[in-house]
Amino acid sequence: MYKIRYYHQRKHWPDLKHPQDLSEILISRILSGDFVKYAPYVDKIAVRDYVKSKGLEKNLLKHYHYWDDANDIKSEELPDKFVLKTNNGAGGKDIFVCRDKNLFDLEAAKVQLSLAQKKKYDYEMQYNKIKSRVICEELIDTGSDAWPVDYKFTCIHGKPIDIFIGSQREKGVKFCTRNLDYSELKNTRESYLPDVVPPKPKHLEEMIRVATILSQDFDFVRVDLYEYNDQVYFGELTFSPWGGIMYSYTDEAIKEYGALLRNSK
Repeated sequence: MYKIRYYHQRKHWPDLKHPQDLSEILISRILSGDFVKYAPYVDKIAVRDYVKSKGLEKNLLKHYHYWDDANDIKSEELPDKFVLKTNNGAGGKDIFVCRDKNLFDLEAAKVQLSLAQKKKYDYEMQYNKIKSRVICEELIDTGSDAWPVDYKFTCIHGKPIDIFIGSQREKGVKFCTRNLDYSELKNTRESYLPDVVPPKPKHLEEMIRVATILSQDFDFVRVDLYEYNDQVYFGELTFSPWGGIMYSYTDEAIKEYGALLRNSK
């Protein structure tokens, strides 16, 4: 199935025995039993200890409450505005944003979160190794219905090499890639590009510093960050972006990144 998904995107079959481009490398790793070692780092609760161990506790959003079962959530336990999500979710799904608790349909959210807790991943097995819990997290309040911009730093051998930016999530997420100086990087397929590129973050240098620190222990990882209230905040670590298929990236980009991963020290 992975070969078919890759072929559908790239129009040629992947070489998973001798992987060359980044997608081939990631797919090969995902299909190995060893990939589950990343479970503690993709658990949105457990990873906080890793972030703290790197001296970056100030870059963590508040976590108000945890539940082992979504059905145990009580309205009185929730702040006036918040985000509810599972600690083992992937792909930006099953995330419930509340900007006013009086208008929030908690019962509907509990039903969906309960289903999300039962979900099993057919490919990214690291998420199956995590005991599913529900998190009540601080809301990054944009002051409107717009979702915050995701600044995702692709890191190879402990060095950020691009900024993969997700925006317009409230109406259908779009992506673009920029260099570390925020100049245009033509690594995104045209169909994924936003109408307007989000402005350069005020704290870009601090984002690069945080991404560098959090990527030091891995030869490949994507560090997802936000800018909010004049500060940089940690989102998550991702070891299999796009499930390894790298849908939005051009063929040339994944070849270049694959070479960097294979050859860089």
